Amino acid sequence: MSDYIDIIRKPETQNWFKAAMGMNITRDCLLDIVKEITHELYHTIRKEINRKHGILKNVVCSQCYTPNVLTCDTDNKCCHYKNGRCAFHDIHKPRNCSANLCNEICKEIVCHHRFRNRSKPKSFQGPTWVNTDASKWCAEPWQIAKCYLSKDGYKDVNKEEEVDFNGIVNIMYNCEFFQTYFKDDLTQKENVCIKARDVRQAVCHSSTMSMASDDSDRAIDTLVALLQNLKQFNHQAASKAAVEKLKQLKNGTLAITTEDVETTFQHLKDNLIAQIKEALEQKRDKLVQEMVDALNENISKALETIQRKGDDVLKTVQTKEVDILETVQRKGEDVLETVQSTGDDVLETVQRKGEDVLETVQSTGDDVLETIQRKGDDVLKKIRRKENAVLNKKKNATRNSTLSEIQSWLIEQYRERCVAPVSMLDPDIDVPLERIYVPPSIKVLKRGQDDRQGGSKTDKTSTMESDVNSYKELLNRDGNPLNTIYIQGDPGCGKTTFSTKLVLDWCKAHSENGASTKERRKATNRGKASNRTGFSDLDTLRDYKFLFFVSLRDYSGSMCNVSQMVEDAIKSNRLPWDDSVWEHKCIVLTDAADEWCHPEIPFPPPCDSACNCRKDRSMPLYLKRRNITNIITARPWKLANLSKSDTLTRMFEISGVTNYETLAENVINVLAEKDGISKNDQQCKCIDFLEKIKAQSLHNLISIPAVCVQLVHQFYVGRLMEGSLCAIYIDMLDMHIAKGLQKLQIKEFDTEATCFEEITQTFGTETTEYLRGNWSLVRSASVLAFKTLTDSNKESSLVFSENTITNHMTKTKLDYLLQTGIITQKKALALPSRKNVPYMFVHKTIQEFLASLYIAMNQTDIEDILNVIQSVYCDANSIMDIGQLFIFTCGMCAPAAERMSQHIMDVITSAFESKLHSISEQVNDLVLTIHLAQQIVLDGFIERVANKQPCLQLKLSHVTFVHFENEEIKEKDALKTLIDMNISNIISLDTGFYLVQQESTYYVQEIISQSRETLSYLTHYTAGPLDLQGLKLKYLTCFANPYISNLDCTYMHVCEILLIGLLSSEHIFQSMSVTGRNIRRLKLECIEVPIDLFCSTLPNLTTLHTLILVQKTISDTQLYYLPQSIRKVVYQYVRVSAQDIKSMVEWSKSRDACVSCELCHSYLYDKDETDICQWMQQQDSIDILRCEFDDPLDISWSTILSK
Repeated sequence: MSDYIDIIRKPETQNWFKAAMGMNITRDCLLDIVKEITHELYHTIRKEINRKHGILKNVVCSQCYTPNVLTCDTDNKCCHYKNGRCAFHDIHKPRNCSANLCNEICKEIVCHHRFRNRSKPKSFQGPTWVNTDASKWCAEPWQIAKCYLSKDGYKDVNKEEEVDFNGIVNIMYNCEFFQTYFKDDLTQKENVCIKARDVRQAVCHSSTMSMASDDSDRAIDTLVALLQNLKQFNHQAASKAAVEKLKQLKNGTLAITTEDVETTFQHLKDNLIAQIKEALEQKRDKLVQEMVDALNENISKALETIQRKGDDVLKTVQTKEVDILETVQRKGEDVLETVQSTGDDVLETVQRKGEDVLETVQSTGDDVLETIQRKGDDVLKKIRRKENAVLNKKKNATRNSTLSEIQSWLIEQYRERCVAPVSMLDPDIDVPLERIYVPPSIKVLKRGQDDRQGGSKTDKTSTMESDVNSYKELLNRDGNPLNTIYIQGDPGCGKTTFSTKLVLDWCKAHSENGASTKERRKATNRGKASNRTGFSDLDTLRDYKFLFFVSLRDYSGSMCNVSQMVEDAIKSNRLPWDDSVWEHKCIVLTDAADEWCHPEIPFPPPCDSACNCRKDRSMPLYLKRRNITNIITARPWKLANLSKSDTLTRMFEISGVTNYETLAENVINVLAEKDGISKNDQQCKCIDFLEKIKAQSLHNLISIPAVCVQLVHQFYVGRLMEGSLCAIYIDMLDMHIAKGLQKLQIKEFDTEATCFEEITQTFGTETTEYLRGNWSLVRSASVLAFKTLTDSNKESSLVFSENTITNHMTKTKLDYLLQTGIITQKKALALPSRKNVPYMFVHKTIQEFLASLYIAMNQTDIEDILNVIQSVYCDANSIMDIGQLFIFTCGMCAPAAERMSQHIMDVITSAFESKLHSISEQVNDLVLTIHLAQQIVLDGFIERVANKQPCLQLKLSHVTFVHFENEEIKEKDALKTLIDMNISNIISLDTGFYLVQQESTYYVQEIISQSRETLSYLTHYTAGPLDLQGLKLKYLTCFANPYISNLDCTYMHVCEILLIGLLSSEHIFQSMSVTGRNIRRLKLECIEVPIDLFCSTLPNLTTLHTLILVQKTISDTQLYYLPQSIRKVVYQYVRVSAQDIKSMVEWSKSRDACVSCELCHSYLYDKDETDICQWMQQQDSIDILRCEFDDPLDISWSTILSK
């Protein structure tokens, strides 16, 4: 940076720099205008094609490449011929588009080019065809605009943002469509575009980087004239700020930062590098082609020489053979004439001699010919072997070059984008991530004891390990690499930031100067132990050749195969792809799985579909290989009911940072350094901030990293609000708007009248001033937030196109929102997709807050709003994604929040009913879903209190005390309040291990007594008396020997009894024997029950479908007591003999219906597995589904009914 400053100290260089910076200012302003007009150009072309040929606008094509739509003609500059072949059309031949579209677009592109061949209407001269990809014309109008760029340096410019000043001016001048947007006549030799190009020529071709003062002023006046020449009103408004900057630049009153200097030089540097790179690539391609041609020519010559030699030898032999035959025949005839009179004996002798001679000659000729042919074949084989060796060597070199190119590009891509905005409130403050990064708190979630019973509960009190502090701990288990890693966390807890740090560390591990872990450890040991940051073992990441970071939100609703997403991203950047990538150790990091949904493809998919997903499409399809580690981040609800492998899969939870005080200090330091504040003042500010957090009891908010950063920023500028999330986010919006106004140097955005009554109704009288003055802009943003968040097309709910935005607001408002940073086009770190959908809200929580604001401002339309919400979030998988929206709504709109809480509970009730009547699914799969739903309602209730809203009558009909003892006092009080509000309407109750105190037992008993009419699902985990008088339970799980009385099983469908003593089990079985005729699924584990009671009860369960016995001895006599309705019997964790298995098989064969049997996680104590396996295979009436005799034993079969 100091080099740049030294360079521009001379007055002449300062003049030159002002002109260069003026070009950058003009370029940035014109970029958005050119993008808009380019889209208009595409729509105009489609309208014209529709008028001429009747092809509708919804018809698109992505199958035609540029050579397909261009005739092979010497008039086309892109056609280069060698040996009679055109290199441009070598792969893709000219053909008609199957949709009859691309050829017509091609003609229209020519028609709009200023320098087309007007004397030949059918000529394709003019556009630069090598720049463009016709397969993207219908999806990316920029590919059409590239036809009007020059050839040099623009072939690989795949995005509008990458084009320089010269490129933008060329598009405007070369494309006649732009004439309608300019006052000046661009057909004249002297026009604003030509003059602007002359300015660029003078700046870029100045070898001394110097310019006279008059020349510099003239250059800036030319750029001002170019912007003021724009004809349309919205373009004039957009260019107003740029014109003002140019005038200040000319007068020397514009504040020029070091960043402006660096950016200006970087633009010039990039332009020069691109031109050099283009020239070198052309030179390389030419050289490679010459080498290939020379090799092919030498091989052809060798083959021709061998063939010619062989032919010469063959001709010689054939000639000699004919001469010998003629001589022998002539001699034979002479002798025949001489001795003909001597008799037949002499004649026969001569003839025989002649035939012998003839045979000898022919045999000799054949041998000679065969020898020559064999020699020729041997030589030919040797040449072909050498040719194949050369080609294989070349192929391997190409493959290695491709892999290295991909890795290098990934590192360059990640490093270019791997900066962190210090705050959503000021996205322009980008710093290296290490400046503010604090290690996250990541813990392993171990599967609890209930998992082997089919549930997915996770008891955080007993199954969470200490923090994971290294990549080795994260990526491996017992020394073996993991196949799949899930990282769950609430909004703003740091999932994406940790992913970014992982990517950055992988880049460091593979950089040429990346220090090894051992070297850094020596350096660390010389420092203080307190400096340890965790996750510093780069050697672990060095083992992974590739890391692919994919943002799943970019592919939501459009793609379901992650490996195809990676390939798509690589190819979209015009890099070569090789499937051998997947043979190396890879990390595939996919962020925001909760923001992804499967494309709308029926199941099973059509034959021509690329989808290979199974029926469960809650997650995309990952490549499963031992050398590939898939890391998936998501909000907890997305992973709640996901089935996970025991050995190859591991789940982690990220719950914020290890030290939020350090995070606050880092952010304050960065903000303070920007303002030139001293170190002592920085420390004082940090202490003041922490004291204010303590005084306002904001510890529950500061533990969330994203919110912590916003609190720090608000404090730093003196605007820290009290108490609630809503207050923080409304103040955040106000600061965003203030930032945008400051950037544009205007007083307000809005020209529309403001409805103060609406603001007051939503936020009271303390509404911040910038919101007050720009309310219609906020209103438009809230409409967009709600409409996209509740869009049934999930593909456009979080990342959306400009067309989606302009359906809800004007282009001018979109430009304003981009200036505020509320909506952003900022490049993400993840690999870019092909889709042109760059817009998104700066953070999903901002979108959710604005959507909630929309609900609060439109209470008269509450019915329609709630109907939309209920139609989109309608099942147990999607309902959890409503959480943050619901919490914000609790703080702003009580009526809507109450109805939303009812909807959440109704969806869970429906899920209960669905699983209750499903044979394959289990009710206790919903345990974690219930916990998350209850937490959402609790957080909403707490937000209502913090934001001082009227009392909310929230619905809570599904209650769980799992993790209750670990909750804070505030949450415990809130839960008791909510239970008291709904105590007569509880539908499901999970007591967890809550009943450790006598008063707790009384409280649970009171809930049961008050909800006798509604309580249908009960999970009870603790010893002690429990009266179930009057309950109509559909589902019951008992655990840890409770004493249950007055149990009625009349309405029960599922019953699970675990670790129950004799007294309780007798009571339960007696009840089942009398009233259990509707039980369809029965699970028994480690229970004490008299065998006669057990056997007498089974026949009375007349609708029993599935029986699961855990740690219970197999008895074939018990099986014969099962009712005729039984269809599945499962034994788990039992010791069996071969005879036990045979008895079970014989019993299953004796049934009149098809029955499936399983022995899972069991042990065979007489090692006669070969015999039993062969015996089972010989049985005609069973179908063996699984037969694994390794410890543990795992066998399953089903019976086959005879026809």
